[in-house]
Amino acid sequence: MSASASTIAIIGGGQLGYMLCEAAARLELRTLVVTPDADAPALRIADEHIVTALDADGLAQKIAAGADVVTFEFEAVTPALLDALDAQDGLEVRPGTDIIRLIQNKALQKNWMALHGIPTLPYRVIDEPPGKPSDILKFFALPFVQKTQTGGYDGYGVQKITNEVELHKFWEAPSLLEPLISLETEIAVVVARGVAGDTEAFAPVSVAADPELNVLSVVNAPADLSQEIMDEARAIAANVVDRLGGVGVFAVEMFLTRYGELLVNEIAPRVHNTGHHTLVACSVSQFEQHMRAVAGLPLAPATTTHPVIMRNLLYTDKLEPLLGHPAGQVDTPDPSVKLYWYGKIAAKPFRKMGHITGIDLQPDEAHSRLDKALDDFLANYDGAAV
Repeated sequence: MSASASTIAIIGGGQLGYMLCEAAARLELRTLVVTPDADAPALRIADEHIVTALDADGLAQKIAAGADVVTFEFEAVTPALLDALDAQDGLEVRPGTDIIRLIQNKALQKNWMALHGIPTLPYRVIDEPPGKPSDILKFFALPFVQKTQTGGYDGYGVQKITNEVELHKFWEAPSLLEPLISLETEIAVVVARGVAGDTEAFAPVSVAADPELNVLSVVNAPADLSQEIMDEARAIAANVVDRLGGVGVFAVEMFLTRYGELLVNEIAPRVHNTGHHTLVACSVSQFEQHMRAVAGLPLAPATTTHPVIMRNLLYTDKLEPLLGHPAGQVDTPDPSVKLYWYGKIAAKPFRKMGHITGIDLQPDEAHSRLDKALDDFLANYDGAAV
């Protein structure tokens, strides 16, 4: 393949695909979005598209005919499609099908971490459900976290079991068990790796999840941690990505224990919710960095220009006036607060519909400023396209 690609195929057409297409346009790269969703937001901005089931016959050949490189906005790609993409001469798959297969299964991912000396929680792989819930206690102590090996996302496939009464909730599915521990915070590091193995890591961010939905709620960037911890987190994340050997952006999620220990929780082989703040607070966004990497272009320095707090906008009736409007970033009445709407047409309770960011806000005022800016924006919104 030439030093840089000109057309990038993106498997998936959601908000991540949309923002990747935006970044590609700024780099004068063409995009081919592949999605089964005829209403996918990214279809409105992609140069070309293929709307079909991801298990459709001949799909990999169509992708190879229209693109130099294929990348992904999610991991849930069928083994058959991964195999077919691998078989296409001249088509680069980035970050690589072997990495996608590894990350798809939490047990395989954990075993890989253990094999490579990546610091992580102790764990137990459960391939067959126990005869009865109480049998779990023969080999794993309470309290623990159960994660289904495959299929989990946005809080689905993860649950806490804290006492014997809750054992009845145990899912009869291949699972991964980890101890439920006390944390100082959860952090994430977004790292880009280029075709030559060079890396650029964004500053670590602290993240908070909704306690009931178990979905990412708030990101504070950069994390309010000691320089020693920040440097260690960056080093761990860069080591993880380097050992994986893939090309593109990765998000490495970690736990910081109350004893100052950093433990890797999970890896995402793609642009990630914990990196959305980079659109307004960094010298380059995670989306541009990913497209640079997969296209074979030089990575840009990943420096933080402003402290920022980002909050996901999960669907409630309050957001109904914005349904169906195009994706994009818009100003609010508060110049420090930016709204990014994802352009989704269908809504269900607590679906991610957008995110809102506050730039250079003091921690004690940030959330009230975000709330007020969103309320004022919706109160004055006249239905015009965002």
